[in-house]
Amino acid sequence: MTKKEIQKTIIKRFLTFVEEVFPQYKIDDYGDGGRIEFFPTNGTSDDIIEFQRSRLDLCVLNCASDQAKQDHMIMEGMLKVIIQEVQNESNQI
Repeated sequence: MTKKEIQKTIIKRFLTFVEEVFPQYKIDDYGDGGRIEFFPTNGTSDDIIEFQRSRLDLCVLNCASDQAKQDHMIMEGMLKVIIQEVQNESNQI
């Protein structure tokens, strides 16, 4: 797998995870290829979780609710697992 294929696979698996586990978040892709935001349907704009595609990184505001921070931690943990799995799979090819 090329580096670009690895990144696409990671992003696809991560977004599938978020859709399945966090249905309360609306996924907003700006179409610029750089970032994706997860908007909570029952939260405020402070509770947005942002995903940076190029760095495969998540961030949330310090002033976000405790629920958004907890969701962010779960997402971040799973993202690390997915990255490791995809890298292991690509090394076995």
